[in-house]
Amino acid sequence: MIAFILMLHCHECAAGLYCGILLAEAGHTVTIFEANDRAGGRILTYRDPKNPSKYIGELGAMRFSLDTQPYLNTLIRQRYKLNITEFSNFDENAYTYINGIRATNKQAHDNPNMFQFNTSQSERGKTPDQLSSEAMAPIFQTYSEGGWSAVRNQWDSYSVESYFNKMNLSRAAIDYIAMTGNYETDLFVSVLEIIRGAINVGIDPKFSRIQGGNDLLVQSMVTECQTMESNRCSIVYSTPISQVRLLTSNQTQLTTKNGVSQVFDTVTVATTPHVIQLIDFEPRMDFVQKYLALRQVHFDCSTKILLSFNTSWWYTQENIKGGASVTDLLIGRIHYPSTNSNQTDGGTVLASYTLSTSSIIWQSLSEPDAIELALKQLIQLHNSSSNMRDYFQGGKVKNWCQDPYERGAMALFTPFQETEIFDKLQASISNIHFIGEYTSFIHGWVEGALSSAIRAALSITEKAQTTHA
Repeated sequence: MIAFILMLHCHECAAGLYCGILLAEAGHTVTIFEANDRAGGRILTYRDPKNPSKYIGELGAMRFSLDTQPYLNTLIRQRYKLNITEFSNFDENAYTYINGIRATNKQAHDNPNMFQFNTSQSERGKTPDQLSSEAMAPIFQTYSEGGWSAVRNQWDSYSVESYFNKMNLSRAAIDYIAMTGNYETDLFVSVLEIIRGAINVGIDPKFSRIQGGNDLLVQSMVTECQTMESNRCSIVYSTPISQVRLLTSNQTQLTTKNGVSQVFDTVTVATTPHVIQLIDFEPRMDFVQKYLALRQVHFDCSTKILLSFNTSWWYTQENIKGGASVTDLLIGRIHYPSTNSNQTDGGTVLASYTLSTSSIIWQSLSEPDAIELALKQLIQLHNSSSNMRDYFQGGKVKNWCQDPYERGAMALFTPFQETEIFDKLQASISNIHFIGEYTSFIHGWVEGALSSAIRAALSITEKAQTTHA
């Protein structure tokens, strides 16, 4: 029996596409309803509007830890054979700018006391990474002895901040760690998020991006879907779903925003927890616990601002070959493109990457005002390259909480959410399945979306085989 599978997919492009492809390969007929006029979701490569083949930068997923992310590694390197290039995460000549004090990353590492945090005597002389590693050691010890279930049982009740307090870190040390770790505005999230993040990328992570743009992964998946044998995989664009109704026949009726209804054997919902709440699931009583979990899960905001230049001033004037600068300015963290002596004719700097409440501030600004403020603060950081304005070509802002198809950037559980609502987020309701990074343990990474897709595809296929038998 061929099952008709519907994929509702907006934000979780990788999850929706991959699940659809796996199901079509297994013999099912798949229809993917995409609310947007493009596939991609949070994989969003910004290209020159006048020349779409020209890569500018990434407004969404910007790096992959392929050595520790097996599903994504298989897709990129083996299945689609996409070319990858290094994503530089550190450069000793980039800057740390905190409390009005600017130093190179090397200087900051060699003299961590220079930023005048009033840490305790036992904490002085230690870098934020050292302070954090020492504080997190008990959790990693629990993990090595009892696995993840032991970690969850013992530590899920702690936020990052309350955990550091329990480990007797000074307030100044907590502020220092959070500032440099880019979670100053997310200290309230579960400490398990920090631990999972460290496990996911490894001790000495190496990051990559797809040469020519990360959206080439999406294009490869779309092509595979649309060229599937017997047209078993199809995509319908610009078709948001307004209602999902369970029928007494154990089928599901989908109604589009323009009022067209269709009936399917199985439905997989691959969108964000915020967007799902805009869909009417009926009968409502069957979805009470699902709605509760969707309302409660913390789904964070993110803003990225790209600034393009026709000269690689960061390399020619400051010898920055890539990596990132960390600041307590509103722009937060800055990432520079990997650059060498043969690539000095310009490029695009991710001039601001912010999360949570810092992102909300950027949302209050118009795009021209946000670009101008980001440029001013970049000049403030790089005072020896104040002439960068002469090379400035333009910018682009992406506020993910304002995106009508996403309504946010990534899940970050708060204390108790892994224990109390994770199963509800992941649970299927009859023949309706829910996927996406927020239903996985790998938040904020494409790998999490892919793992959720595999889970749903296996469940659907096993059920279909049992029914057929």
